[in-house]
Formats: sequence, structure tokens, C-alpha cells
Amino acid sequence: DFAYILKLDEKSNLSLGLKGGITTFETNFNGFRLPEVQDDPAFNENLNNTYPNIGIGAFYNRDKFYAGLSIPNLLTSKHIENKDGITRLGAEAIHLFGMAGYVFDVNSNLKLKPSILTKIVSGAPVTADFSFNALFNNRLEGGISYRTDDSVSAMFNISIIPSLRIGYAYDYTLSNLGAFNNGSHEIFVLFNLDLWGLKKGYDKSPRFY
Repeated sequence: DFAYILKLDEKSNLSLGLKGGITTFETNFNGFRLPEVQDDPAFNENLNNTYPNIGIGAFYNRDKFYAGLSIPNLLTSKHIENKDGITRLGAEAIHLFGMAGYVFDVNSNLKLKPSILTKIVSGAPVTADFSFNALFNNRLEGGISYRTDDSVSAMFNISIIPSLRIGYAYDYTLSNLGAFNNGSHEIFVLFNLDLWGLKKGYDKSPRFY
């Protein structure tokens, strides 16, 4: 991954990113419990392929506002395609992500941050995550989020020491997949390591973003 930051003025920056790598795709049908009468040749041969991956992104931020666009993979690699007259479907389509957020200073002890994350991909509906977080005394943070036609979630975290935060999040499925799960629980830890003595830089890091 490579990133370059352009300082537009005293209060705003534009960050540009580029990444390159590989994606590996492997199937292993050994041990599959198939019906006694199985004539689907798609399960007859295991696959093992490697594909290149290139992504780009841009991120603009000011003191209280940020916005960004990214395409994690510019290449549409086909993992499974037509072979011997048999149609096998499987490919990585190009995904476009957009995000934006703003931090409102209600008073010296309370900050509010609405934000949105959208995903656009050909052949599927546009999805969006709407989030609303609150930060109290720069120590306790909590928020809720809604993903269109999919799920709702809630989270909170607390600062134990300036360089360490711990938190919990719960995600509840609203789609028909909710019949097969009871939601997900997450416990997370966020910590900063000043390995190169760059404490001044960490002080300016927009953690509430």
C-alpha cells in the first residue's frame, strides 16, 4: 500500500492511496456430502488460481469534516467461467465505496458525529450504512448504526488510558438471514503505539473520525 498526503491549506488535507497485491481462489470439494445421484460436473474438479489486485482511494479531511472514495479492486477477475459448454459463475465485480462524516461540538464535554458509508456495485442495490456516534468527555463513546435492508447495530467503548480503549458492539440482522442467526457480538481493543517517538503526530490523529 502507498499513500500520499497533499496539504491543501492550513486546515485541510487530501490523501491519495494506491494498493497492489494478489487474490488467491481455491475450492476443495473433497469430503462434500452430495446427494446419491449427483450429475453436476461443477463439483468434479477443485480449483486453485491466483489473480492480480489493484485498488485506489482518496480521502479529504478538515478539522471536523471528512469524505472519501475508494475502489478496493479495479480488476474483474473471473474465478469460474464457461468450460466444456457448462456455465460456472464466479467473479469479483468492481465495488465503489463512498463515505462522509462531520463532528459537531455541542459543548466542551459532548461531541456528536453523524456519518454515512455507501457501497455501489453493478447488478446489486445500493447499500448504505447510517451511523450516529456520541463522545462524552473525550473518554466514553457510544453509537448506533443502520444498514439499509440488512441490519442494525450498537456499540460503546471507553478510554482506559490515553493510548488504550476497549469496547463492545452488537449487530442484529433484519433481513431473512435473521432466521439463521441471533446477531453477532464483538469485543474490540484500540491502542496506539508510539514506536518512533512521534507523539505529536498521534495527538493530531482524528480518532473520533
